[in-house]
Amino acid sequence: MRTPWLAGAAGAFVFLFVSPAAGNGRFPASNHIFFSPSDPKLVALRATFGVVFSHDSGTAWRWLCEDVLGLPPTSVEDPTFALTASGALVAGTSQGLLLSPDTGCNWRMAGDGLAGDAIVDVAVRPDSPHELVVLAAPVGGDGGSGASSAPATQVYASTDDGTTWSTAGTPIDASIVTSTLDVAATDPHRLYVAGYRLAGASRVPLLLVSMDDGVHWTERFAPPLTNEVNVYIAAVDPTDADRVYLRTEGQSRLFVTSDAGLTFQVPFSSLTGQMAGFALSPDGSKIYAGSREDGLFVAARSSLGSPGAFQSKNASVHVQCLATRGTELWACADEPSGFVAGVSGDDGATFAAKFHLDDVQGPVACSPDAAAAQCAGELLQQLCSNLGGCLAEDGGADAAAVGTPTIPPKSRSSCGCTGAGDGAPASLVVATTICALAARWRRSARRRRRTP
Repeated sequence: MRTPWLAGAAGAFVFLFVSPAAGNGRFPASNHIFFSPSDPKLVALRATFGVVFSHDSGTAWRWLCEDVLGLPPTSVEDPTFALTASGALVAGTSQGLLLSPDTGCNWRMAGDGLAGDAIVDVAVRPDSPHELVVLAAPVGGDGGSGASSAPATQVYASTDDGTTWSTAGTPIDASIVTSTLDVAATDPHRLYVAGYRLAGASRVPLLLVSMDDGVHWTERFAPPLTNEVNVYIAAVDPTDADRVYLRTEGQSRLFVTSDAGLTFQVPFSSLTGQMAGFALSPDGSKIYAGSREDGLFVAARSSLGSPGAFQSKNASVHVQCLATRGTELWACADEPSGFVAGVSGDDGATFAAKFHLDDVQGPVACSPDAAAAQCAGELLQQLCSNLGGCLAEDGGADAAAVGTPTIPPKSRSSCGCTGAGDGAPASLVVATTICALAARWRRSARRRRRTP
């Protein structure tokens, strides 16, 4: 059951509690889950305060601070991340493409023509997970500006886990503002790029198709935007290279094409907010979509042509991202939903909590001279304070390696906030009150779930 008062309280919290260590002033939240293509236990969760990793399918979590990416302190961007089969972690930012060959400890900036380019999107080839493609815009281009004189966006490819890069095909028309890039699993030469072109005051949504690794691009027109400002590739069907799902930014709708963009259907247009989550089952037969405002919806691919194909599955989960792994459906949500990251085995009807904001165990385990070692010390103390404490370290070798200080214990509220003392600012007192209400909501929800 939705709780409007709590949603409003959370919104108040965003404005009242601002801390640079909590996601550069943003309220701590998760917004993307991604997996290793080779390690079945490795799960990564992008958040507004960095990335947290679990090497045991969500039992224990360690933190990688956003400082290692060299983003400005005032930045509020969410980098694009990808994991390759070797364990390399690739991060795309407005400052360039960064590579960590050891899943977050050491980092370097990519060269080979990519130096200084803004990275629009990153994708691992599903048929060959040591290979990646990125969509890069030269500085000043930012994915295209809508002007014919703007620097052109270019696809780059790597066949060695991001170590080296080369251009793939020809540049994309500079008048197109690009948003996303994807590769078809069943056709390794098929690339898709989404974006729009300005036509006066209007934005014309486009799906660009290449059948030959970007050598030639064909423009396809998506349905016109209404209460939306952009279009993104949500997924390419894992069993059908011609079938592509697009989601719009704004009051979201879902577009789907089964002929590589020649024609489109609009099978889902009933959301009141933005479609923050979308995922396909591994065989593409089930489609999951959701928003913070509307919860989780599920449809069968075979029924998309029928009215009401998408059925509400769980309205109590404030969906912020979705991802599938085998038979599991993972979701990002918020503490009022009962978890920040959770997993479902019944298509989202119920979720088991895998991560709460105060479940960070410590920084990623790296050597003292690694770039990620800076995530220990004061940065970790600040994070734990803002998240309401962190799980205590076991005192083992990993903790000693990064010089991890004593971690503040979890707050009793278990809602991701610390308590406010007698001299606390009014904003912190309000925030603490909100957290107490959220904790009470979580306890009540758990009791309801246990009630037959």
